[in-house]
Amino acid sequence: MKLISKSTAAAISASALLLLQACGGSTTTQNTNGDNTAKPAQTTQEEQTTFYLLPSPEDIFAFSADKLKYSAALLNPTSQAETYVDTKAREINFGVYVADMAYAAALGENTDAAKYMQTIKETSTQIGLESIFTNALISRIDKYIENKDSLKAIANDTYYDIKKELEKNNRNSTIAQISAGGWVECMYIITNSIEQFSEKDPNIQHVADEKNVFSSLIKYLGQHTDKPGVTNTLRDLKPIEEAYARLPLVDAAPSNTKSSSEDAIVIGKDKKIQINEDNFNLLKARISQVRQTLTGNK
Repeated sequence: MKLISKSTAAAISASALLLLQACGGSTTTQNTNGDNTAKPAQTTQEEQTTFYLLPSPEDIFAFSADKLKYSAALLNPTSQAETYVDTKAREINFGVYVADMAYAAALGENTDAAKYMQTIKETSTQIGLESIFTNALISRIDKYIENKDSLKAIANDTYYDIKKELEKNNRNSTIAQISAGGWVECMYIITNSIEQFSEKDPNIQHVADEKNVFSSLIKYLGQHTDKPGVTNTLRDLKPIEEAYARLPLVDAAPSNTKSSSEDAIVIGKDKKIQINEDNFNLLKARISQVRQTLTGNK
């Protein structure tokens, strides 16, 4: 699974300083003696850039789109949007709806994708993101509504435009909350699309490998526990964290696979996150449990 898309790469260069300041705090501190000498930041650079290791919903579904069957029943109904009245619920479920839009777009269900884009637009005003949905964006959606690839690109671009707008205003806790909602919804859709466990199913290994992404998400949320609602989100995600803790890192037999070059051989990684049927079923159940907690929708 690719972790950083073209849009992210562009965002990194444009907002790296903002991100470092927002996640790590100021690079200077003032002591009681009035000394303004620069002090090392308390947060490491690795922690400061954690968010950029979190894939967008479109990136997550890109791995599975050609292996999943579309099911509108897995989406969070747009009618639920009016039930989210506090900031945490609105931010979390904004991320949920972004994931639903990305899922529909990735599988070519353009009518549903457009419906969820409209819900995102309507709810954006509740969390101060109405400026994202310009007339130019709406015109672009209307123009390419029947084009699967264009709509996927619009969905991904919108996700990163939202992220950049929040970064610009130092609202990194909101990014964390939206990311949490989006990640849970993505994994809810994928795990509930898998009808039968098989160790050879790449989607199941993909679910296991998301342990690393989930760990980055938890770390990113942990950097913003001083903000309202974030501690509660970490508590809500605890059942998933406990389920992932059961998945060990084991030695993996090297796999020889052909690359895009005719003669090149790619040697697979020597470690992998192992998942068996019991652990998959537990993880699936925990993700569904957390998703219900976050959305209020069974």
